[in-house]
Amino acid sequence: MPRHNNQVKVDAAKKVKGEAELLDQATGQLLKAIKQKTIKKQGRVDYSKLRKDGYSERFLARLEEA
Repeated sequence: MPRHNNQVKVDAAKKVKGEAELLDQATGQLLKAIKQKTIKKQGRVDYSKLRKDGYSERFLARLEEA
């Protein structure tokens, strides 16, 4: 009598994301949400104010891309 294998098979194309990829994706989603909320609240993103508030150039660049 054949044994049934209850394991789920996954396509080779569906690769499990690494921790760095997940963090990058989550960061991107958070930046997009921040940008949308700021635009909704203030009508635009004031990058010069954010610079004065101490946000890094890297953060501002990623926010602009979002």
